[in-house]
Amino acid sequence: MVFNTIRSRLTAWHVCLLAVILILFSAVLYFFLSKRLHESIDNSLKVSASVVRKTAGMQYSRTPLPGLEYFFEQFLGYGNLNKFYRVYDGSGNVGSRSKGIDASKFPLSQEAYTRALKGDETFETFQVEGNHTIRVITMPVLREETLVNLIQVGTSLKGIKETLKNLRIFFFTSVPLVLLFSTLVGRFMARRALEPVAKITETARQISHAPDLSRRIEEPEVQDEIGKLANTFNEMMDRLEGSFRQMRQFSSDASHELRTPLTVLKGQSELVLSKPRSLAEYREVVSSNLEEINYMSKILDDLFTLAKSDEGNLNMEFQPVDFHAIIEDVCRHVEVLAEEKNQKVVIAYLEPVVINGDPHRLRQMVLTLVHNAIKYTPENGEIKVALEDQGNKAAFTVSDNGMGIPDNDLPMIFNRFYRVDKARSRDQGGSGLGLSICKYIVEAHGGEIDVESEIGVGSRFKILLPKMDVVEKKKNAA
Repeated sequence: MVFNTIRSRLTAWHVCLLAVILILFSAVLYFFLSKRLHESIDNSLKVSASVVRKTAGMQYSRTPLPGLEYFFEQFLGYGNLNKFYRVYDGSGNVGSRSKGIDASKFPLSQEAYTRALKGDETFETFQVEGNHTIRVITMPVLREETLVNLIQVGTSLKGIKETLKNLRIFFFTSVPLVLLFSTLVGRFMARRALEPVAKITETARQISHAPDLSRRIEEPEVQDEIGKLANTFNEMMDRLEGSFRQMRQFSSDASHELRTPLTVLKGQSELVLSKPRSLAEYREVVSSNLEEINYMSKILDDLFTLAKSDEGNLNMEFQPVDFHAIIEDVCRHVEVLAEEKNQKVVIAYLEPVVINGDPHRLRQMVLTLVHNAIKYTPENGEIKVALEDQGNKAAFTVSDNGMGIPDNDLPMIFNRFYRVDKARSRDQGGSGLGLSICKYIVEAHGGEIDVESEIGVGSRFKILLPKMDVVEKKKNAA
């Protein structure tokens, strides 16, 4: 197709618009110039007729009036036979005339004579000698409201016709040339303007046919529309590269996490089947396999939760929730786990706060944070839990005096499958997905989560959630 590119369509629209403008301009110019030239001829004829009318007031005979021949030679250029005059008496008979054109070639019209009887002048156009066109004015001379003379002054329109013909030739020649030149310039300018787009297209094609997602488009210095497009494309590629990197890491970590329990299941099953075993040995193997199955089941449940959250399909039933009561209930249930390590779960202070949220997911979030604090705090340690009303927000904090998190690990602890100490986490049943789920739950409730930690001192997780009255105000405002 001829117009299958933006460059061709831009050029076509540009040329079409320019053609319409030039044609309209030419037509308007031709119309007004033609009108002005004809008006100029009519005004000249009227002035000449007025002079003849004054001269006709003198006594005249069949010969030309005194002085008129000189006047027409000097003023009207009668010598080149383009101008003439005639003087009629009141009955319409020729009384005096110039020597240029015979009166029989265009006799006095009935319309001009009728209008002259009323005292009105008349402009007429006649064709004589083939295509020779003349313009004539008929002007009456009245005395006491009686027609005594008729003055006719005429001139050839050949000069006007030649001028308008030359103008038409100029238009018919110049407009196509201008459009042709505009087409060439337009295509060149469109190609120059769309050259960065072509580079973007070529880079995108190369990226699509190669596994390397690190390639980027060189951004122009001028941040115009093309520059913004290149910048947006690079930002998109940054996100895609990060997503693919995270996907590959996720697949690797998920396969690693599932391979270990599957290997254990396979090894123990082969071992117990290699020879007859006692009932106690069978029970021990089955118990160990059940632990591995439970571990895999937890990983799969967490993965399913994160997959639904990525798609935005994780259902949450928002309702007014007494956050204070949820925290108390979770702390009561984890005391058994803390007692196994001789730890204390201390409620520093709990202020009554009502938030708009899903009670099941909020409980899951609190349980994950407190349970992690218990897991990574040594024996005889202490875990502090607090809930503070900060006006528009509720601040929930979980602090421990455990081993702490290195500074270089802090930005990544909310990534999936990321664990500071993979060996210890595996032994303690950690999958590396709990904090990722916590972060999603917090963000789904319009909150923020942050962590502060120091090696050998402990960690402090802080969550800020909007209170119920703030959420209601936002809904009413919307």
